Amino acid sequence: MPGFASITLRYGSRAARLLGLVLGFATWTGFADELAEARTKANYLYNFTKFVEWPTPAAEALHICVVGSEPVVNVLSDLASRDTKGRLLQIWSGVDDPHICQILYVERSVPELPALMREVGGNPVLTVSDAEGFAERGGAIGFYTENGQVKLAVNPATAQKAQLKINAMLMEIARIVR
Repeated sequence: MPGFASITLRYGSRAARLLGLVLGFATWTGFADELAEARTKANYLYNFTKFVEWPTPAAEALHICVVGSEPVVNVLSDLASRDTKGRLLQIWSGVDDPHICQILYVERSVPELPALMREVGGNPVLTVSDAEGFAERGGAIGFYTENGQVKLAVNPATAQKAQLKINAMLMEIARIVR
């Protein structure tokens, strides 16, 4: 009869595979084009709404704000007005006031990235970017590419400062940084 540890390991592995499928975790050997990468990032952003808890819902809508990546905005636009945890999803391209965002994705080439991070620091905003070393430098979730796959780096301290709770299944598929 297997011990508790082996059952936990098997369950954890199964949970990680299931979460990978739910999040649209790419198993491609490489990206054929920018659109494939944008689809993967958009799937992650959408599904973060299901695996992250905000302290209190500020409004009936949940806002994903995207700065600098029209391909990601275009893919996410197909998901706008969907229900996620009882709230409607709204997608914003660019942002005048980043405090309205529950998720703020800033593409790596946007020069205002550091200023946007300072502006939302400490607020319940999940900050996400594909800038190199983003999570290591204080962002909540960083996208990085390894072996042709988009992967996640999560900074739990940043999420905690923003009063966000990241589901353990999401943490299981991510690289944890401090």
